[in-house]
Amino acid sequence: MDKIFSGKDLGKGKGGISYLTKDEVSRIDLTKNAFIMALTKHINGDIWR
Repeated sequence: MDKIFSGKDLGKGKGGISYLTKDEVSRIDLTKNAFIMALTKHINGDIWR
């Protein structure tokens, strides 16, 4: 990301997703939602059977 966006040190701050979405989505938001999506089979198992 730093190569693409001229060394903005994105890995040490909010992250590339925050930069790309103008702070609408943070790295934490993205990680939280990815974790929840990965658990949908366990959260709502009846649909998966």
